[in-house]
Amino acid sequence: MSRIKRGWNLTKKSWGLLRGHPALLRFPLYGGAATILCAIVVVGPGLYLIEDDQTVFGGVLAVIGFYLLALIGIYFSVGLAAAADMTFRGQDATVADGLAVSRTRLSQIAGWAAVSTAIGIVLSALENQGLAGQIAGRLLAVGWSLITFLAVPVIALEGTGPLQTLKRSSSLFKSRWGAQVTGNIAIGGAVFLFGILPSALLIFAGFLVWASASFAGALLLVIGVIGLAISILVSSALSNIFGVALYRYALDGEAVGGFTPEELNSAVRTKGGRNAPPTATPGTV
Repeated sequence: MSRIKRGWNLTKKSWGLLRGHPALLRFPLYGGAATILCAIVVVGPGLYLIEDDQTVFGGVLAVIGFYLLALIGIYFSVGLAAAADMTFRGQDATVADGLAVSRTRLSQIAGWAAVSTAIGIVLSALENQGLAGQIAGRLLAVGWSLITFLAVPVIALEGTGPLQTLKRSSSLFKSRWGAQVTGNIAIGGAVFLFGILPSALLIFAGFLVWASASFAGALLLVIGVIGLAISILVSSALSNIFGVALYRYALDGEAVGGFTPEELNSAVRTKGGRNAPPTATPGTV
Protein backbone atom coordinates (compact mmCIF):
# COMPACT_ATOMS: atom_id res chain seq x y z
CA MET A 1 0.00 0.00 0.00
CA SER A 2 2.85 2.39 0.78
CA ARG A 3 4.23 1.97 -2.73
CA ILE A 4 0.85 2.69 -4.27
CA LYS A 5 0.52 5.78 -2.08
CA ARG A 6 3.94 7.03 -3.15
CA GLY A 7 3.09 6.37 -6.76
CA TRP A 8 -0.20 8.24 -6.38
CA ASN A 9 1.66 11.27 -5.03
CA LEU A 10 3.98 11.16 -8.05
CA THR A 11 0.96 10.93 -10.33
CA LYS A 12 -0.61 14.02 -8.75
CA LYS A 13 2.57 15.95 -9.45
CA SER A 14 2.49 14.74 -13.07
CA TRP A 15 -1.14 15.83 -13.32
CA GLY A 16 -0.23 19.25 -11.94
CA LEU A 17 2.36 19.70 -14.68
CA LEU A 18 -0.09 18.55 -17.33
CA ARG A 19 -2.79 20.90 -16.05
CA GLY A 20 -0.32 23.79 -16.14
CA HIS A 21 0.81 22.90 -19.67
CA PRO A 22 -2.27 21.50 -21.46
CA ALA A 23 -0.49 21.75 -24.80
CA LEU A 24 1.24 18.48 -23.87
CA LEU A 25 -2.07 16.73 -24.49
CA ARG A 26 -1.77 17.62 -28.16
CA PHE A 27 0.96 15.01 -28.65
CA PRO A 28 -1.25 11.98 -27.88
CA LEU A 29 -4.13 13.74 -29.64
CA TYR A 30 -2.22 14.14 -32.90
CA GLY A 31 -0.69 10.71 -32.52
CA GLY A 32 -4.11 9.16 -31.97
CA ALA A 33 -5.53 10.85 -35.07
CA ALA A 34 -2.59 9.66 -37.19
CA THR A 35 -2.92 6.16 -35.76
CA ILE A 36 -6.62 5.96 -36.65
CA LEU A 37 -5.89 7.14 -40.19
CA CYS A 38 -3.10 4.58 -40.61
CA ALA A 39 -5.30 1.79 -39.24
CA ILE A 40 -8.03 2.62 -41.73
CA VAL A 41 -5.75 3.01 -44.75
CA VAL A 42 -3.23 0.19 -44.16
CA VAL A 43 -4.11 -2.21 -41.33
CA GLY A 44 -7.78 -2.53 -42.18
CA PRO A 45 -7.24 -3.56 -45.83
CA GLY A 46 -4.52 -6.00 -44.73
CA LEU A 47 -6.82 -7.74 -42.27
CA TYR A 48 -9.59 -7.77 -44.88
CA LEU A 49 -7.31 -9.50 -47.39
CA ILE A 50 -6.35 -12.08 -44.79
CA GLU A 51 -10.03 -12.83 -44.16
CA ASP A 52 -10.48 -13.06 -47.94
CA ASP A 53 -7.86 -15.86 -48.07
CA GLN A 54 -5.20 -13.61 -49.59
CA THR A 55 -2.97 -14.44 -46.65
CA VAL A 56 0.46 -13.58 -48.07
CA PHE A 57 -0.31 -10.15 -49.46
CA GLY A 58 -2.70 -9.33 -46.63
CA GLY A 59 -0.19 -10.47 -44.00
CA VAL A 60 2.58 -8.32 -45.49
CA LEU A 61 0.27 -5.32 -45.63
CA ALA A 62 -0.89 -5.88 -42.05
CA VAL A 63 2.70 -6.15 -40.76
CA ILE A 64 3.62 -2.93 -42.55
CA GLY A 65 0.56 -1.31 -40.99
CA PHE A 66 1.46 -2.50 -37.49
CA TYR A 67 4.97 -1.16 -37.97
CA LEU A 68 3.62 2.22 -39.06
CA LEU A 69 1.32 2.27 -36.02
CA ALA A 70 4.31 1.67 -33.74
CA LEU A 71 6.35 4.29 -35.59
CA ILE A 72 3.63 6.91 -35.22
CA GLY A 73 3.04 6.16 -31.54
CA ILE A 74 6.73 6.29 -30.63
CA TYR A 75 7.31 9.41 -32.74
CA PHE A 76 4.74 11.45 -30.84
CA SER A 77 5.68 9.91 -27.48
CA VAL A 78 9.31 10.93 -28.00
CA GLY A 79 8.13 14.45 -28.82
CA LEU A 80 6.04 14.54 -25.65
CA ALA A 81 8.94 13.29 -23.54
CA ALA A 82 11.25 15.94 -25.00
CA ALA A 83 8.70 18.70 -24.42
CA ALA A 84 8.05 17.51 -20.87
CA ASP A 85 11.78 17.58 -20.13
CA MET A 86 11.99 21.14 -21.49
CA THR A 87 9.06 22.10 -19.30
CA PHE A 88 10.73 20.52 -16.28
CA ARG A 89 13.69 22.80 -16.95
CA GLY A 90 11.56 25.94 -17.02
CA GLN A 91 11.35 26.34 -20.78
CA ASP A 92 8.13 27.24 -22.54
CA ALA A 93 8.07 24.14 -24.75
CA THR A 94 5.65 23.90 -27.65
CA VAL A 95 4.45 20.99 -29.76
CA ALA A 96 6.82 22.16 -32.52
CA ASP A 97 9.77 22.00 -30.09
CA GLY A 98 8.94 18.43 -29.10
CA LEU A 99 8.39 17.24 -32.65
CA ALA A 100 11.67 18.87 -33.69
CA VAL A 101 13.41 16.47 -31.31
CA SER A 102 11.43 13.56 -32.78
CA ARG A 103 12.64 14.48 -36.26
CA THR A 104 16.27 14.40 -35.14
CA ARG A 105 15.65 10.95 -33.61
CA LEU A 106 13.77 9.54 -36.61
CA SER A 107 16.27 6.75 -37.37
CA GLN A 108 16.34 5.67 -33.72
CA ILE A 109 12.55 5.80 -33.55
CA ALA A 110 12.29 3.72 -36.73
CA GLY A 111 14.66 1.12 -35.29
CA TRP A 112 12.82 0.91 -31.99
CA ALA A 113 9.48 0.67 -33.81
CA ALA A 114 10.85 -2.31 -35.75
CA VAL A 115 11.91 -4.04 -32.53
CA SER A 116 8.57 -3.31 -30.86
CA THR A 117 6.64 -4.60 -33.87
CA ALA A 118 8.70 -7.80 -34.05
CA ILE A 119 8.23 -8.48 -30.34
CA GLY A 120 4.52 -7.77 -30.63
CA ILE A 121 4.13 -10.24 -33.51
CA VAL A 122 6.08 -12.93 -31.64
CA LEU A 123 4.00 -12.46 -28.48
CA SER A 124 0.78 -12.51 -30.49
CA ALA A 125 1.82 -15.75 -32.21
CA LEU A 126 2.76 -17.27 -28.86
CA GLU A 127 -0.62 -16.44 -27.34
CA ASN A 128 -2.29 -18.39 -30.17
CA GLN A 129 -0.58 -21.62 -29.08
CA GLY A 130 -3.17 -22.82 -26.59
CA LEU A 131 -3.54 -22.09 -22.90
CA ALA A 132 0.15 -22.54 -22.08
CA GLY A 133 1.07 -20.17 -24.90
CA GLN A 134 -1.42 -17.57 -23.68
CA ILE A 135 -0.02 -17.65 -20.16
CA ALA A 136 3.57 -17.48 -21.35
CA GLY A 137 2.79 -14.76 -23.86
CA ARG A 138 1.05 -12.56 -21.33
CA LEU A 139 3.81 -12.98 -18.76
CA LEU A 140 6.43 -12.09 -21.36
CA ALA A 141 4.33 -9.12 -22.48
CA VAL A 142 4.23 -7.77 -18.92
CA GLY A 143 7.97 -8.24 -18.53
CA TRP A 144 8.64 -6.53 -21.86
CA SER A 145 6.48 -3.53 -20.96
CA LEU A 146 8.31 -3.12 -17.66
CA ILE A 147 11.89 -3.36 -18.92
CA THR A 148 11.06 -0.95 -21.77
CA PHE A 149 9.16 1.52 -19.60
CA LEU A 150 11.91 4.16 -19.91
CA ALA A 151 12.66 3.49 -23.57
CA VAL A 152 10.87 6.61 -24.79
CA PRO A 153 12.70 9.12 -22.55
CA VAL A 154 15.97 7.32 -23.27
CA ILE A 155 15.44 7.77 -27.02
CA ALA A 156 14.22 11.35 -26.61
CA LEU A 157 17.01 12.55 -24.33
CA GLU A 158 19.94 10.31 -25.27
CA GLY A 159 19.23 9.44 -28.91
CA THR A 160 20.24 5.79 -28.53
CA GLY A 161 19.66 3.07 -31.09
CA PRO A 162 17.32 0.12 -30.47
CA LEU A 163 19.82 -2.23 -28.79
CA GLN A 164 21.31 0.53 -26.65
CA THR A 165 17.80 1.71 -25.76
CA LEU A 166 16.78 -1.76 -24.61
CA LYS A 167 19.96 -2.17 -22.57
CA ARG A 168 19.64 1.27 -21.00
CA SER A 169 15.95 0.96 -20.14
CA SER A 170 16.35 -2.60 -18.88
CA SER A 171 19.33 -1.68 -16.70
CA LEU A 172 17.45 1.23 -15.21
CA PHE A 173 14.39 -0.94 -14.59
CA LYS A 174 16.36 -3.59 -12.76
CA SER A 175 17.57 -1.09 -10.20
CA ARG A 176 14.50 1.19 -10.10
CA TRP A 177 11.52 -1.10 -10.74
CA GLY A 178 9.61 -0.17 -7.59
CA ALA A 179 8.83 3.40 -8.64
CA GLN A 180 7.98 2.42 -12.20
CA VAL A 181 5.48 -0.27 -11.22
CA THR A 182 3.91 1.87 -8.52
CA GLY A 183 3.61 4.90 -10.77
CA ASN A 184 1.98 2.91 -13.54
CA ILE A 185 -0.51 1.35 -11.13
CA ALA A 186 -1.42 4.74 -9.68
CA ILE A 187 -1.81 6.40 -13.07
CA GLY A 188 -3.73 3.48 -14.54
CA GLY A 189 -5.91 3.09 -11.47
CA ALA A 190 -6.80 6.76 -11.24
CA VAL A 191 -7.60 7.09 -14.94
CA PHE A 192 -9.66 3.91 -14.85
CA LEU A 193 -11.62 4.98 -11.78
CA PHE A 194 -12.34 8.56 -12.79
CA GLY A 195 -12.32 8.31 -16.57
CA ILE A 196 -12.52 4.92 -18.25
CA LEU A 197 -15.05 3.30 -15.91
CA PRO A 198 -17.62 6.15 -16.01
CA SER A 199 -17.20 6.41 -19.78
CA ALA A 200 -17.71 2.67 -20.22
CA LEU A 201 -20.85 2.83 -18.08
CA LEU A 202 -22.21 5.67 -20.22
CA ILE A 203 -21.54 3.70 -23.39
CA PHE A 204 -23.25 0.62 -21.91
CA ALA A 205 -26.24 2.73 -20.80
CA GLY A 206 -26.44 4.25 -24.27
CA PHE A 207 -26.78 0.82 -25.86
CA LEU A 208 -29.44 -0.16 -23.32
CA VAL A 209 -31.69 2.87 -23.92
CA TRP A 210 -31.05 3.11 -27.69
CA ALA A 211 -34.10 1.04 -28.64
CA SER A 212 -36.59 2.97 -26.48
CA ALA A 213 -35.02 6.44 -26.70
CA SER A 214 -32.69 6.78 -29.67
CA PHE A 215 -31.71 10.40 -29.02
CA ALA A 216 -30.87 9.81 -25.35
CA GLY A 217 -29.01 6.63 -26.24
CA ALA A 218 -26.99 8.35 -28.93
CA LEU A 219 -26.19 11.22 -26.57
CA LEU A 220 -24.93 8.82 -23.89
CA LEU A 221 -22.84 6.98 -26.46
CA VAL A 222 -21.25 10.18 -27.75
CA ILE A 223 -20.46 11.44 -24.25
CA GLY A 224 -19.04 8.05 -23.28
CA VAL A 225 -16.83 7.78 -26.34
CA ILE A 226 -15.53 11.33 -25.86
CA GLY A 227 -14.84 10.62 -22.19
CA LEU A 228 -13.03 7.41 -23.08
CA ALA A 229 -10.88 9.19 -25.68
CA ILE A 230 -9.97 11.96 -23.22
CA SER A 231 -9.10 9.39 -20.55
CA ILE A 232 -6.75 7.58 -22.91
CA LEU A 233 -5.07 10.87 -23.90
CA VAL A 234 -4.58 11.88 -20.26
CA SER A 235 -3.23 8.45 -19.33
CA SER A 236 -0.69 8.54 -22.15
CA ALA A 237 0.47 12.05 -21.27
CA LEU A 238 0.77 11.29 -17.54
CA SER A 239 2.74 8.13 -18.19
CA ASN A 240 5.24 9.96 -20.38
CA ILE A 241 5.61 12.83 -17.91
CA PHE A 242 6.17 10.40 -15.05
CA GLY A 243 8.74 8.49 -17.10
CA VAL A 244 10.76 11.63 -17.85
CA ALA A 245 10.74 12.71 -14.18
CA LEU A 246 11.87 9.26 -13.07
CA TYR A 247 14.53 9.12 -15.79
CA ARG A 248 15.99 12.48 -14.80
CA TYR A 249 16.14 11.53 -11.14
CA ALA A 250 17.70 8.13 -11.83
CA LEU A 251 20.23 9.71 -14.19
CA ASP A 252 21.68 12.45 -12.01
CA GLY A 253 19.59 12.68 -8.84
CA GLU A 254 17.82 15.81 -10.09
CA ALA A 255 14.25 16.23 -8.81
CA VAL A 256 12.30 18.06 -11.51
CA GLY A 257 8.74 19.18 -12.14
CA GLY A 258 7.92 20.03 -8.55
CA PHE A 259 8.90 16.61 -7.21
CA THR A 260 11.04 16.60 -4.09
CA PRO A 261 14.14 14.42 -3.71
CA GLU A 262 12.48 12.70 -0.76
CA GLU A 263 9.43 11.74 -2.84
CA LEU A 264 11.47 10.32 -5.67
CA ASN A 265 14.11 8.75 -3.45
CA SER A 266 11.47 6.98 -1.34
CA ALA A 267 9.97 5.47 -4.48
CA VAL A 268 13.18 4.42 -6.26
CA ARG A 269 14.59 1.22 -4.83
CA THR A 270 17.56 -0.98 -5.65
CA LYS A 271 17.26 -4.71 -6.26
CA GLY A 272 18.21 -5.30 -2.64
CA GLY A 273 15.27 -3.19 -1.47
CA ARG A 274 17.36 -0.24 -0.23
CA ASN A 275 16.57 3.30 -1.21
CA ALA A 276 18.84 4.44 -4.02
CA PRO A 277 21.09 7.41 -3.25
CA PRO A 278 20.30 10.66 -5.03
CA THR A 279 23.47 10.33 -7.10
CA ALA A 280 22.65 6.87 -8.42
CA THR A 281 23.00 6.40 -12.15
CA PRO A 282 21.21 3.93 -14.41
CA GLY A 283 22.49 0.43 -13.98
CA THR A 284 24.06 0.91 -10.54
CA VAL A 285 22.83 -1.34 -7.74
